[in-house]
Amino acid sequence: MRKKMIFLVILIMTINLDSLGFPSHREKETYQQNRVQNRHGQASRKVLNFSGLVKDWDGNPVSKAVVVLPELGKTTETDSQGRFKFDRLPRGRYHLEVYAPGFLDYSSDPFVLDEDKYAFEIVLMKKLSEEIVVTATRTPKIYAETPTKTELISRREIEMKVAANLAEALYQTTGVRVENDCQNCNFTQVRINGMEGKYTQILIDSSPVVSAMTGVYGLEQIPSEMLERIEIVKGGGSALYGGNAIAGVINVLTKEPQENMTVVKAHQEAIAGKPFTDLGFRSSLVSQNLNTKAYLFASYKRREPIDLNDDAFSELGLLSNTSFGLNFFNYFPSVEGKLKTSFYRIFEERRGGNLFDKPPHEADTAEWIKTDQLAFSSEWAHSLSDKFFYNLSWAVIEAKRNTYYGSHRDPNAYGETKNPLFFFNSQCNYQRGAHILTLGFQWKRDKIKDKALGYNRVIDQVYNESGIFLQDDFKLGNVFSILTGLRINHHTAIDHLIITPRLSILVNLVKDLSFRTSFSTGFRAPQVFDEDLHIEQVGGGGLMINNSPGLKEERSYSLYSGFDYGRQKGRTLIQFSIEGFFNRLLNTFILQEVERIERARVLERINGAGSKVYGFSMDVGLAYGQGFSFASGWTFQRSLLDEPEPRFQSREFFRTPNIYGYSSLNWENPRILSLNLTMEYTGKMKAPHYAGYILEDRLETTSPFWVVNLKAQRKIRLSEAAQINIFLGIENMLDSYQKDLDKGVDRDSGYIYGPAKPRTFYAGAEFSF
Repeated sequence: MRKKMIFLVILIMTINLDSLGFPSHREKETYQQNRVQNRHGQASRKVLNFSGLVKDWDGNPVSKAVVVLPELGKTTETDSQGRFKFDRLPRGRYHLEVYAPGFLDYSSDPFVLDEDKYAFEIVLMKKLSEEIVVTATRTPKIYAETPTKTELISRREIEMKVAANLAEALYQTTGVRVENDCQNCNFTQVRINGMEGKYTQILIDSSPVVSAMTGVYGLEQIPSEMLERIEIVKGGGSALYGGNAIAGVINVLTKEPQENMTVVKAHQEAIAGKPFTDLGFRSSLVSQNLNTKAYLFASYKRREPIDLNDDAFSELGLLSNTSFGLNFFNYFPSVEGKLKTSFYRIFEERRGGNLFDKPPHEADTAEWIKTDQLAFSSEWAHSLSDKFFYNLSWAVIEAKRNTYYGSHRDPNAYGETKNPLFFFNSQCNYQRGAHILTLGFQWKRDKIKDKALGYNRVIDQVYNESGIFLQDDFKLGNVFSILTGLRINHHTAIDHLIITPRLSILVNLVKDLSFRTSFSTGFRAPQVFDEDLHIEQVGGGGLMINNSPGLKEERSYSLYSGFDYGRQKGRTLIQFSIEGFFNRLLNTFILQEVERIERARVLERINGAGSKVYGFSMDVGLAYGQGFSFASGWTFQRSLLDEPEPRFQSREFFRTPNIYGYSSLNWENPRILSLNLTMEYTGKMKAPHYAGYILEDRLETTSPFWVVNLKAQRKIRLSEAAQINIFLGIENMLDSYQKDLDKGVDRDSGYIYGPAKPRTFYAGAEFSF
């Protein structure tokens, strides 16, 4: 029976051979003859077809670019997808020239056209002065015409850094430092010009929706798939964005797609031999008439706990993060209006300490946080005429978490937090001659309910903050621009109105040299901050922070002045800038220990006499076409209290180096590979070290760090629409990492400084189609 079945299968396969598409011997001979004839025909053909794609450095298509074939005097224009085509060209030696508004003129190397070409790729360099920014004025504006200096981190730069999240995307930015502040849970914060993270307002699409709770771990929770570009404005920003914008504003801008494309990413790291996995997906959909667009992203990350000093306690904790979201755009040409609707959701679980196979309360030390964020937002932008346009936007965040911050197997150290937030913005803009006048109103409601019953702490607060802002953006010819603004703020934690003015001036001294100066103000209300919701484990107990009952708002006055030089000649770009800054803080918030209770030390936030932060930063950049680029940025500063703080009698800001910076060298050859070499330097700084592992509190002076990173990548085009990008590299090649970490259950988990990772090897690939 078995032999009959085998025979039957063979018979069926033989009968259906033709239907399965396998050619016979005669068909093979015919195919080979046709192939030879086709080759001969194409070689002898007098006319050929030639097509390609024009895009910018970030990979976006460039439409309406003029493509010229000088040898034949032929000209064509790219379509909405950046594609162009020449038909019926004779064989020969040619070169292409491309001209597009806002980009440097392009001229290709000579090439021989002896067969059809369908995937000729051209990448244009954007002119230095043509970047569009929105953060400084809340209106789209060419950077060269913006009186307030704005730092830009493009999508291309985010990808070059192999950034997994917002924190890593901010690396190698002048005046900006990202630091890990906890050995257990790896709580991170960003410092602008040395000031702590709570002095910086983080925005998502220009909305201040990062709250106290979501800000604790938010820098690592926002995935790189969500980022299109980042804009950073230093100095007081309360005139436009309300409270907490003292050091500056970091605006995370999400993607509005310009073409149909899908990208799948797989990224694997080995951190001190332990795995970190980062998987990403993003997809762009654009209708043929460009009126409807959608952008979908998803991300999954997982890191195993890592012990770097052999004490069985983690320095980098367990991390599992899943996030996804959608941006939807629809343009209504009949009324010249655009609607944007977005949502995202972030699930994350992180844990540090030891005994990860047991529940948190059975570990000697554990900081465990399980977070769920759900966000919805919408914006309507409408132009009623060439001179009048307005927008309305709102956002709602529903954030909650379960926590355990405890040591010595304390069963009562569990807690929970709920932090819903609502934000509304309305803004009208009217152009009258050389003036753009802006009037706006904002309202934010931030409700925090936090329970940590094991520490006898319950926070139940509702903060309502509203503001009316006025702005005049005045441009006098091509030489002089002045930006004036004023905001009237009301905050329920403050019993009086706060007025925050601003003034910025731009003078284009000569063609390639400009001068900017800016005076701005900011304030911080006496409310709950992100660090208050993180109960750091010190000496086998918690370290809690509370506000003094009579705490007053903190005020700031900032002055920034500097020169920008940029010159582009042919394919060469030279850029240099130097900027001085001075920040004066009044009623500076400082901490003093007030009591010790069972399982915890209690610090109280009080007003100090004042403080000042001053210094200068400089940037230099050099690029030759796409093949070579160099960039370097350094900050030299001092951060001093008017009077010593009470615990260590120090006038210096903690964890703030006087010198820090970076340098980057990039070489690209599309035919071979691309190499990126970066160096980051962090100077000495003061860091508090609390008793537990050591016998008594003391103030340490840390060692400087040099971090060197190397990355190589190769892009392989698989077809006209598909390519794969393979990359590998080493982070922190010199393994420059803190040497004096505390050990054991009684360690000070907040005594951590320097680079976020030890030596790390990574590899990955991105497939786009």
